[in-house]
Order: sequence, then C-alpha cells, then structure tokens
Amino acid sequence: MISELLVENDVLREENARLKASNARLKRLYDEVALELTLLKKQLFGKKAERIDERQAQLAFDLVTGAMARLAAGDESAAEDAKKGLEKLRDELSGDKKKAKKTGHGRKPLSLTDLPIEDVVIEPAEVALVGGSGLEKIGEDVSEHIDRRPASLIRVRVIRPKYRVKDAAVSSTPEAQLAELAADEVLPTTNIVQAEMPDRVLQKSNAGPGLLAHVLVSKFADHLPLHRQERIFKREGLALSTSTLSDWVQGSTALLSTIVEAMWVDAHDAPIVLSDATGVLVQAKEECKRAHFYVVVVPGRSVLFRFTRQNDGDTVAEILGGFGGKIQVDASSVYHELFRQDLDRIEVGCWAHARRKFFQCLEVDRDRAMIGIGFIGLLYDAHDASVVDGVVDAARRREGARLVLDKLSLWLQQERQQGDPESPIVKACNYVHNQWTPLLRFLDDGRLRLDNNPAELELRRQAVGRKNWLFVGSDSGAAANATAVSLIASCAMHDVEPWAYLRDVLTILPAWKKNRVLELAPHQWRKTRQQPETQRLLEAQRLMGRGGDHGEEDAPEPPPTS
Repeated sequence: MISELLVENDVLREENARLKASNARLKRLYDEVALELTLLKKQLFGKKAERIDERQAQLAFDLVTGAMARLAAGDESAAEDAKKGLEKLRDELSGDKKKAKKTGHGRKPLSLTDLPIEDVVIEPAEVALVGGSGLEKIGEDVSEHIDRRPASLIRVRVIRPKYRVKDAAVSSTPEAQLAELAADEVLPTTNIVQAEMPDRVLQKSNAGPGLLAHVLVSKFADHLPLHRQERIFKREGLALSTSTLSDWVQGSTALLSTIVEAMWVDAHDAPIVLSDATGVLVQAKEECKRAHFYVVVVPGRSVLFRFTRQNDGDTVAEILGGFGGKIQVDASSVYHELFRQDLDRIEVGCWAHARRKFFQCLEVDRDRAMIGIGFIGLLYDAHDASVVDGVVDAARRREGARLVLDKLSLWLQQERQQGDPESPIVKACNYVHNQWTPLLRFLDDGRLRLDNNPAELELRRQAVGRKNWLFVGSDSGAAANATAVSLIASCAMHDVEPWAYLRDVLTILPAWKKNRVLELAPHQWRKTRQQPETQRLLEAQRLMGRGGDHGEEDAPEPPPTS
C-alpha cells in the first residue's frame, strides 16, 4: 500500500512539474503576445510620446529603492512591503480622476508680427454730406485682423534689345565711331549687338528659381505630393503635369546635390555625429520594395540624409565610414561592422532607446517597468541639473549620474538573475546591460547627449512624408528626396527660411565656382549672401522676376502652397 502511494506521489510530482513548466511557457507566450499587441495598437492608434504620470513614476521608484536598501541590510520583508506599496499606489492613482486645468495658449499681438500693413479708412457718411467740411477730427479707433491674398504666379518676359552699329555713312571716320561707342568696354565684332541670355536654372525649361524652390519646399517640407501640387497650380491658372513637376524636381536636386555632397565631405571631421534610420517603400512592378533613409546629424553644422536599398553592416559602414570620433546610435547590429573596421571610432549609446524597452513592458510588467523608467529619469534629472547658461558642466553631471548608475547596475543584476530570461522585462534589462559601456560614454564628454533624439526627430520629416506620398517612385526619386530634405533640414537647424534660400541658391548656382560650392551650404549661407560677389550675381541673374530684394530680411514672403 505504501509503495503504491509513493509511486502515485512521484507521478503527481512529475505531473505537477510538467504543468508548472507548461504554465510558465504559456505565461511567457501570453506576455509576448500581449506586448506585441500593445506595440501594434500603439503604432496604429496610440500616442507616440513616451510619457507617464510623474508622481506614479517617482513614488514607485522611491518604494523600490527603499526596499533595495533594506534588503541589502538583511531585512527580508522589504520585498513584500514594496509590492504592497506599489499596489496601494496603483489603486490611489486609478481612482484619481481629477484632470489638470488647461491653460490657454493666448494670441500673439498683431503688432509683434512682421507682416505688411494695409490701411482701410472708413469715413462716416456725414463727411460726404453738405457741410461735412465743418467736421473736426478728434481721434480714431483702430482695429486689426489678418487677411490673405491669393498665391501669385507671374509670367516673366526677358527682353534683350538689339542695336546696330552705326556705319560709315553716318560716322565717316573710325575715330568718330569709337567716340560714339565710348560707353562700350569691348568693341563689337559685328554690326549687331545684344546682351547675352543669362543662364536658366534648368536648360530648356521655363521654370524660374522661385517657382522651382516653391515646388521643392511644398513637396519636401510641406509634404504635398506632386499630383496635389498639379491641382493647386491648375486652380491658380497654370496647367502643369505631374511629369513636368517631377522633371523640375529631378533637375533642381541634381544641381543642389553638389552642395549636399560637399556638406558630407565637410562633416567628416566632426568630433560628434548622431545617426538613425527609417524605412521607405520604393515602387516596383509587382509590389513595393523596402529600402531605407539614413540621417546623420552634425550638431551645429548640418543634417544629412542618404538613401540606401540595403540595410546591413557593409552599407552602414559605407555611409558612415568617412566619420571618425564619436558616433551616437542605437544598439542595432548593422552598426557593428562600422566600429569593427576602425577601433578608434567610438560608439555612444542612447538612453532613450534603453528607456523605450521599459516603456514597452508597461502593459505586461508595469511595476518593474516603472522602476527602470524611474532610474533613467533620474539620469536626465542629473543632466538638467548640470546645465548652466546652456552649457553642460561635465564634472557635475558625472557626479550626479554616478549615484544613479550604481543603483541601476545593482537592480539590473538582481532582475537578470531572478527573472525569467525570456520575459520582456529581463530582455529590457539585458539591453541596458549589453550596452552598458556605450551608454556610459556621456560621463566623460560634456558635449555628448544622453540620447540621439535629434536624429530621430529629423527622421520624422520622412515619416510624415510617407503618410502623404506613401512610397518613392524610383531610386533616383529617393536620391532627390535625400538631397532636398538635407538642405531643408539644415536650413531649419540654422533658422534659414528654406524657400528664399533655395530660390537664391538656384539663381546663382549655375554661375558659381564648383570648388567653392560649400559656401552655399545653409550653415555658411548668411555669411556668403552678404558678400559683394554674391550680391552682384543675384542682381545679374534677375531674369525670373526676383525683384530688387538685396537681403534675406527683405526677401518677399514665400509663395503659399495653396
């Protein structure tokens, strides 16, 4: 009897172990599916901003760090107390339905806007009556509103008068002819003289630089696909086909690409760059093919985009191979080849990507995810506290961050040892652990950021564009995109108005010396535009209705997109 019970007990133990293993496996699968569903819902419908209740994050973090200190002192009840405290905190916050009072945005006074003013005087009817001249003006009331004039297209006629050299019948001697032509610097070799036709931006095209700049800004800054621009131009009385607009874009960006290539070469000596990538679809016969846009942000200098069909280590090494120094990227494996090829190149990690791993765990393991988010939040607090007059005090930031990093390291070690290796939260901890050395690089250089968010923000230009144009038509179209967006994004970095910049650069680029093309880059444009040589070229190339503006501050308002 006893032997039978023992056998039965062993069988039940085995069954129990099997069920526990199965339950753990199903729980892990559930967590993975729940996480995948959460990410998909967020991608499709949710807010992209990674924000949480600051009070909840801080209290959760305080509870756990306090419990860790008690555990280190030998108090085994600390873990249970921390768990109860977190549950109580969640209950309190879930019941708090009060919303913060919204503050009004207010209006900017019209007197502070830099807009042309048009006065409309409305006289009382009594002024026009007999005896109105006897009225005495004692004051006036002034009210203002903003109105809009329709976008204007102009047809520019380039007139080149012809002159005939007076013959000997009129001036009998060569000396007399020379006296009559004294204003000419060069003696004409024929009897007919006429000014040469200035170079157009695009040969065999009737588009002026202002119109070309308008099409580029509308497409790549305002995200208006060419077929929409075609309809807008038609409403304005100009019939243009999408193919014509496409030719203009290709021709303009082919000229502008020389500037962007010079900017790439110039950026290679930058001590710090930030890089990231996003996907894009390229039209193909059967189905669109996936490709990528890479962005490189050179702080204080330029924003550069590059299109590539492939997204592998060799491709990334080719794009970023000219850069030395410190390169701030995420932990994607495609960057491994880049740092393997040159050991002097330094990889800098991104704490925003590390934090994102914990944000993704909020739905499946909220308590521990909040702890990871809280630790990283304290790192940003240490950074903010170290900024004085816009400059980072590296020593102060290092001192404040070290206190946080020591505790974070201990917490990561505990979670990685005690948790399920396949759980999302442990994977998030492993990400930080594996990237620990690159993530700590900011401690030694005050110029380094904690993240490469500027690169991600610049990629939004392409992400927003994808929602409008959906895909690029070809590799050449994607290359044109990269050229135009590089210049427009760099203009934004230096607070240069992109339409006026592109109009002026396209005006003078055909006559500009090729070995000085970098002077036309946005980060040098303000200085270049003030040079007498540039002013003379702009004045000489006024054939497309530029008007008489001589400075960026006096440039006319950019044509609206619609």
